[in-house]
Amino acid sequence: MKQNMQLFRNSSSLWEKFLDWNPQLFREIKGKLKTRNVVIAAAISVFTQFIISMSLLGELPDPDPKGILQQSGRYGMGNGYSNSLAYTKDMLGNWVINWQLLWLDLFLALSITSILTLLIVGTYMLIADVVKEESRGTLNFIRLTPQSAGSILLGKILGVPILLYGAILLFFPLHLLAGLSANIPLTMIMGLDAVIIASCAFFYSLALLWSLMNFGLSGFKPWLASGALGFVLFGLTTALFHNRSLIGNAPWDWIFLFHPGIVLSYLIDATYLPQNKIDFLPAEDLGELLFYGQALWSKASIGTSFIIFNFSLWTYWCWSVLKRRFHNPEHTLLSKTQSYWITGWLTAFALGFTLQSTNDYRLTDNFTFLQFCLCVLGLLLIAALSPHRQALHDWARYRHQMSQEGKVLWKELVFGENSPSTIAVAINLAIAIAYIVPSIFLMLNHDRRSIFWGFILSAGSIVIYAVVAQLILTIKTRKRAIWSAISVGSLIIIPPVCLGFAEISPHTWVQPWLFSFLPSVATEYAPLSAIMLAIFGQWLAISIIGWQMTRKLRQAGASETKMLLARSN
Repeated sequence: MKQNMQLFRNSSSLWEKFLDWNPQLFREIKGKLKTRNVVIAAAISVFTQFIISMSLLGELPDPDPKGILQQSGRYGMGNGYSNSLAYTKDMLGNWVINWQLLWLDLFLALSITSILTLLIVGTYMLIADVVKEESRGTLNFIRLTPQSAGSILLGKILGVPILLYGAILLFFPLHLLAGLSANIPLTMIMGLDAVIIASCAFFYSLALLWSLMNFGLSGFKPWLASGALGFVLFGLTTALFHNRSLIGNAPWDWIFLFHPGIVLSYLIDATYLPQNKIDFLPAEDLGELLFYGQALWSKASIGTSFIIFNFSLWTYWCWSVLKRRFHNPEHTLLSKTQSYWITGWLTAFALGFTLQSTNDYRLTDNFTFLQFCLCVLGLLLIAALSPHRQALHDWARYRHQMSQEGKVLWKELVFGENSPSTIAVAINLAIAIAYIVPSIFLMLNHDRRSIFWGFILSAGSIVIYAVVAQLILTIKTRKRAIWSAISVGSLIIIPPVCLGFAEISPHTWVQPWLFSFLPSVATEYAPLSAIMLAIFGQWLAISIIGWQMTRKLRQAGASETKMLLARSN
């Protein structure tokens, strides 16, 4: 009796510690783990496994007691095509079946089903839950609790998809049995599971970040995010299964590392089954993926570790932004210091995948694509760093107080929380270009001049977009963000469209194309004098628009300061 009482006290103590560790997780589990919900989730999981197993077993030959049937199929061991071999019989009259291949197919089917379900359904569940909490007003109540942002968000990630975790966990026994029966080493199966967990951590963190964005359309947030993710994942899955020349030695190869299923190439290779029997990306093709010329993916252990490292880095930055944004939803998405680190990290990674070839023609294409990616990054930084009207006015109002406290203006523009974003965007672009330019001159032979000036001119265009966007965000209107996006979009789209309708190509009249979103299309035809004139024109426009924005901020700061003084008197 005493032992039972002691056991009860110990279990109660553990339960209290669990509640103290993460009350949000307990709240989510308590709301989700109803008997009816658990039974439904378990039934769906078992039924899915049954359907997958039966569909594969349906490929086996029909019974032939009289020994007169001639059958062929995927799991035959005789002659024929790679996906339809003749079934033969042993001395006892039983069909000879390639059971290892059958088990491998089952393992692959369960793995892909688990990956797609976890990422797509889990993302939808998390976003829908946060949107629901926000519409009810309970999210603000959670923000007021003494829990840290990290504790609340971790409770969401672990608790909201708890039924999904349980359903996928029921896959594990059959998944493990299939993998071991296909002669896949246990360590490699555990490596795949680690990659799936790392991918869930990243995509779920990104889902929470998306759910906290304030741009309206709350009801469509879960469908937009899960739909877009599903489209990308299904596309990548199709490419992995039906494209043997998948690795193009180009910067976009990086995207394949965001599909956990790419690790399956190593597991398939470990079975030593003939590659023509398995329509999946071969491990030797994956070994052609290079990072700064190094074949990191030629070995399973190093390749898997690098994929986990890639997910971990992205998850770290997502969590940094989430912690910043959760309790202060009116803050900019990134601080200026965070943006410098993120730009440096992204540039280092992107350049590593750019330098996969020594062929001059291929490198030129890779650097052109990298320039396009830099422009996209610049646009994202404009959205993430630009404070809105009230924050800018507060910054302008207290600027004189900053100078009295010894805070220098340039420090505020470079590191300040609510200062205009133009200088920070320019610094981010300078960081990226400074890292990329040495590789342009070291690796390229023929097109280094046009690529170099393309990067410089595209950076100038992005800074123009940044100062225009920031100026429009100072306007007194409720739709400032929309007008800002429309203005920047017009500056990107309208000029090349007009030039196209006018049939003005870069080699006939180069000057207007130097001000486009991707000026590399024109720099190879432009003399140095035209390029210098374009750069001068860009910075003249930046100076004029920047002066106009500074004047407006000074006027706003002065008028609001006078109003405050009048009220105090």
